[in-house]
Amino acid sequence: MGSPFGAMDFRRTLGQLPTGVTVITTVGSYGQPVGMACNSFMSVSLDPPLVLLCVGNTSSTLIDLQRSGRFCANILASSQAQLCRQFSVKGIDRFAGVPWTESAAGPELTESIAWVSCAIESEQDAGDHVVIIARVTGLRVNEDEPAPLVFHRGRFGSLSEASEPLAATGAAPRPVTGGGVRTPSGSPGTVL
Repeated sequence: MGSPFGAMDFRRTLGQLPTGVTVITTVGSYGQPVGMACNSFMSVSLDPPLVLLCVGNTSSTLIDLQRSGRFCANILASSQAQLCRQFSVKGIDRFAGVPWTESAAGPELTESIAWVSCAIESEQDAGDHVVIIARVTGLRVNEDEPAPLVFHRGRFGSLSEASEPLAATGAAPRPVTGGGVRTPSGSPGTVL
């Protein structure tokens, strides 16, 4: 059954949602570093700690991910747009000239803003992609706290700090009819 809109309309509309950018890395069948750019990476659960990523079902990296069963999600800094482009090109040595360190989950790319080590728990075919759900086995944050790389409307950019932090409960205050602001109920740490 066809959709009532074209693929470009779908892509342009969903491009209105800014996403973070990662490079997913693992180890290939001969011990070589393998990686791909990915902006469909997100948290799923706090308990247990789970993340989700989507990989094109024709991706050569998918085979290595499935074989390895583990990966490192390198969350990119705003200065790493060219690195993301490099990990998007097929048929090249994506690690050429890229500084990285070895980890149990996969290569950690230097100067990323964070590294998330993961073990694959399940996979689900979804159209032209495979949805992978993985358990987080380790975390590390770049203490320099560089700004994140953001992808929006087909372009790379960065994100500035919000002018006001979220309320202690983790949710922003909500406006109420007639003016004023209603503070979310619940104790700190409660997800509303």
